[in-house]
Amino acid sequence: MREVCSSKRVVMKVMVLVMVLCFNMGILPSMTSIQSNVVVTAEAATAGQKNALNAAKDYLHSMSFSKKGLIEQLKFDGYSTKEANYAVENCGANWKKQAVKTAKSYLDTMSFSKKELMEQLEFDGFTKSEAKYGVSKAYK
Repeated sequence: MREVCSSKRVVMKVMVLVMVLCFNMGILPSMTSIQSNVVVTAEAATAGQKNALNAAKDYLHSMSFSKKGLIEQLKFDGYSTKEANYAVENCGANWKKQAVKTAKSYLDTMSFSKKELMEQLEFDGFTKSEAKYGVSKAYK
């Protein structure tokens, strides 16, 4: 997972370098707005936010979570609310797919009516829409 992050950083550095070269050659009229959008965004995350993001990705690689549930888990692990929120907003999770995985996991181990499964997913922190989607895909 860290190799992917490293590759993304290399690609971003190359992109910035290409843009600087294009600007110096007169191909780009203004570098200011491009630099602020690319470089500042990449460097804006604190060390805590980056660590929380890596932890969130690690968790999602091994189990399913609702957005709310993942925030709670990260906060339990000692990350601040700001760090946990940053992580869940930037981890790339599809919360509806997470609801499907969670619903299937429940059905693999226990018996649930559709209503009970829906209530359980909402209790786990999924939105009504996510829970409904999870139940519809998992309960066949």
